[in-house]
Amino acid sequence: MKKSNTRYFVVGFSILIAVVTIFTIYEEISVSPVDNISNSIEESKEGVRMTGQIIENFEEEVVEITGTPADNYPPKDRDQHCGIPGVKETPFIKEFEIPTPCTQPLSIITDSNGKVWFLQTNTGNITMFDPISEEFIEYENDLWNLKAVSMMWGIIYTEDNEIWFTDEINDFLWKFSISDKTYSKFPFPGDVKNAFPQKIGYYEGYFMINDFTGSRIVVVNHKDLDKDTITHSSISTPNGFFTSQTAVDNDGNVWFVMWKYQKDAILVKTNSMNQEFEQFSLPLKINAPNGVSIGPSGKIWIADTASSSFFSFNPEDRKVVEFITSEPPVWTFGNASGLIKTPISRPYWNAFDSDGNMWFNQQTANRLAVFNPTTESLIEYEIPSKNPGWSDCGEMTDCGTSQSFGFTILNDQVWFTEWAKNNIGVLDKTIPLFLTMTLDEKEIEIKQGQKKEIFVNIMPESNQELDVTLSGNTNSESIIVNTISDVTTITDELVRIPVTIIIDKDAHKGNYKILITTQFSDVAISTYATIKII
Repeated sequence: MKKSNTRYFVVGFSILIAVVTIFTIYEEISVSPVDNISNSIEESKEGVRMTGQIIENFEEEVVEITGTPADNYPPKDRDQHCGIPGVKETPFIKEFEIPTPCTQPLSIITDSNGKVWFLQTNTGNITMFDPISEEFIEYENDLWNLKAVSMMWGIIYTEDNEIWFTDEINDFLWKFSISDKTYSKFPFPGDVKNAFPQKIGYYEGYFMINDFTGSRIVVVNHKDLDKDTITHSSISTPNGFFTSQTAVDNDGNVWFVMWKYQKDAILVKTNSMNQEFEQFSLPLKINAPNGVSIGPSGKIWIADTASSSFFSFNPEDRKVVEFITSEPPVWTFGNASGLIKTPISRPYWNAFDSDGNMWFNQQTANRLAVFNPTTESLIEYEIPSKNPGWSDCGEMTDCGTSQSFGFTILNDQVWFTEWAKNNIGVLDKTIPLFLTMTLDEKEIEIKQGQKKEIFVNIMPESNQELDVTLSGNTNSESIIVNTISDVTTITDELVRIPVTIIIDKDAHKGNYKILITTQFSDVAISTYATIKII
């Protein structure tokens, strides 16, 4: 197997870890769509020949060459990977279409002037978007020679007006000089057979890059790179472990998770100054911890891409708390075949804004979400564009996911990419919501085998009439959250709606989180309660 195919296999298997995984639910599909990308490309090299402006396939059909990055895919796969052109809007989100088709944007960042920069994984180019003029400038990468996708997950902007990014296929660390409009590339350091440079962080002049399949965290001196010298050190983990992105706390401690899918998840704390190294075992239900960030209170927050949950770890008492998202709306996964019994949202990467709220993307729920750790409330914004090629849509219209993998926060705006729709978008945090939700009780004690009724308080925040239906979600099979199925109309007054929480007689004692949600077409508004089973 060639190196590129090996990489795609690792990405498809662990995701759960890279592009698109809802198809792994289906029994009839044994490899990930990313595997199919490289396999199809290799097959096309053997079975087609160039003839003027067409590719002539000796066994099948005559195919037009588009002269765009879409040609990196077989014609039958282009709609799935490139998306049908077009943008949409919601009251909260506005999208912008990239001029070149099928660029497959991934990582995104903003510079000190408020310009938006993102990577095109199907071209190797970096693109600037001006939010004022709404114009794109695509900078051709003259050092790029790959005619296929490289999932460039990591991007960072540095104070010397440079943008650095990772390249997992070529094993390069790239620099783009904004001032000179030039590219430079550096080999990813270390003699590692299965290197996979993924996310990139920046702390006190050093890049911290998780080598996803290389079982290490690589620390690179930024100033030396600018002098064309590579100085690096590594934090090694046992062979066979994947590594998450890194996060640095206020004391300079580096945190990351080393993990094996469905086997082990170990949170690591290390400090190069005092050479301390600590490990904390995480619950076995954490299967693919990709996103790691640190909140204002010092808690470590972990996104599990193999579920609908994210977790907090308190370094002081070492307690882990699980929070579940709302269920993905049916228009994101479709389920025309009926094979999807438990759809999941797949939280991917996470980051905190200046207000202390945690943002994260939900890959298969096609949403951007924000969690307030103080109030324990959750808002999930629907991304308007969808690509049905990644879902079980059948005849359902306006169904699918945009494969939004990258986002960045700038003041009151959250910019993000749509890998399978060739768009970028922006979410305005200042747009008011339609309503607010609170609970009479946030902490509820219930005995095993018993139930309790609580009330949800809904207050409208606009003059429009709203039809509200509540739903509940929980991370425990021993807890049932019953909400009334009737639609409640909200006008201009506070409305109280009952919710019944039922505990199984064999439930384990302890604390659990439940989520109460009201879903509108463009946003889901939720609040958490703590259930203490006694």
